[in-house]
Order: sequence, then structure tokens, then C-alpha cells
Amino acid sequence: MPSSKIASCFVAGLLLVGACRKAEQPSTALARVDAETLTLNQVIQRFDTSRGVSQSQIHDYVQQWLTNELLYREAVRRGLDQKPEIDEQLADIRRQLAIQALLENEVYSTGPEAVPDDEIRQYFDANRDQFVESSDVALLSWALFGTRESANRFRTAVVRGAPWSQALQTVREDSAEAGSLLAMNDSSYVMQSTIYPAELWRVAVGTGRMVPSFPVRTSDGYYVVIVWKLTRRGEVADFPYVRDDIRRRLLVTLRREKYRQFLQNLRARHDVQVLISPGPSDSLMLMPGD
Repeated sequence: MPSSKIASCFVAGLLLVGACRKAEQPSTALARVDAETLTLNQVIQRFDTSRGVSQSQIHDYVQQWLTNELLYREAVRRGLDQKPEIDEQLADIRRQLAIQALLENEVYSTGPEAVPDDEIRQYFDANRDQFVESSDVALLSWALFGTRESANRFRTAVVRGAPWSQALQTVREDSAEAGSLLAMNDSSYVMQSTIYPAELWRVAVGTGRMVPSFPVRTSDGYYVVIVWKLTRRGEVADFPYVRDDIRRRLLVTLRREKYRQFLQNLRARHDVQVLISPGPSDSLMLMPGD
């Protein structure tokens, strides 16, 4: 079957699904140079098919494969693959890949869960001056309704004392109201540059804390917003807002220490000698034949 028909299956993002599943198998050939064949399965492995693959991407990949295969075969015909420097480069690549695999096992396999929460909090308390906000940041929740009436009924319930989450649950369980709740977002940190829609920022900074706003009309519907906390520019950030950033910092430090300790252990297990004295970078010149 022509490769263009196979590629068309990718366009729809339905790789090996439906008609494509019946017509194509992973071993289906897409291109061939002499006895070397490029199969559908090989192409699948090169793409993140969960995001869909376009026909042009498949076509470009096949063309690049053909070009590389032709060039490689010509290099082999001329014996260039047997040059000593090729073997040296391959050995160096293998060496670097082996080192990377070792470090993945011994160092980088340490994940964020290795940093305890109490250590993150201690770091924050000891370095609060490092977390001063450069712009206003609001911690807020919002609910989007299809009609102003539904938005007002929800707001009234919260104003009368119903907790925000409970009021939302009541709306979802009410068959007459559930369809009016289009979307919601609970306890997110936003800045003026990140909030959507943009008109909600004016409401966020202008509404009192813990008080639901009046319905805000937008092209999407009617938003009701409640601000739990507003940190102004120049104030220390809210701890939950910077928790993940601190965790990443501490994880880098932890990995560096593991790397240092791992190297130290390796040096202790081997006979390591440095056969040159340290000195200025221009104090020693190695000439050919030395």
C-alpha cells in the first residue's frame, strides 16, 4: 500500500485504529533502499502519537530516512566506516552513554519525594527574603455559569454562609442547576499576566478577601470569584506558592551531594593518581611527540 495512504491515517490521529487498524500492520513497509526496509512500527517509535502525527511529518521522516540510508551506504562503499577515528568516536559515545546510565541509577533517580516537607518549610523560614514577590499574586477560586441568575443564586448561597465547596456541590447535585455550571477552578495562584479571562484581575484585586464577587459577565459566561489571599508586590510569598520551587532547589542540592559522595566512594575503591602538578594554565605545553 502506498506510504501516502498510511500517512493519511496519522493525519486523523488514529494510528492503527479503525480502518487503519484493519489495513495496516506495524510491519508494513513505508520505504526501502536495496534490502533495508523502513516499517510503520519503526516510525511509530519515533513519534509521540498521543499528540497526533501529521502527514507532512511522516513524509519528512521517510525522506530523511532515505537520504541518510543512501549517504550511509555510500560511506560504507568507500570504506569510511572503517576509519580509526570513527571507532574512537563510537567508543567515546558508548563511554558517555554508560556514564549517563550510571548517573541515572545513582544520582538522578532521586526524585522530589526524597525532599521532606518539613525541610522545605525550614528552608522557607530561614530564607524568607529570597521569596519576596515582584508582582501581586492572588490565591482565588472561581465558578463559571451560563446565566446571570444561576451565578447570583450561587453567590447568594456563599454570602449567607455556605462554604464555597459545599455551595458548588449543591449546584452539581441540583438537576435544575447542574447544567448552568460550565466550569470551575479551586484555589489557584494567579497574577495579572496569567489570569484568564483578563477582566477577572480587576475583580480579584478590588473585591474583599473571602467575599464572593458579583457575577462578572464575559464572552464565556458569568464568573463568580472569591479571593482567599492577595500577596502584594514586595511582600513575602505565600508558602504553598513557592513550595515546589523550594523542593526543586533542595533536590538539586541533594543530587549534588549524592554525586559528590558517589565519586568519593569510587576514588576510595580505586588506585587514583594525578601525575601532573597543578599550575597556571599556560605553564605546560604539550608538543607532538612529547
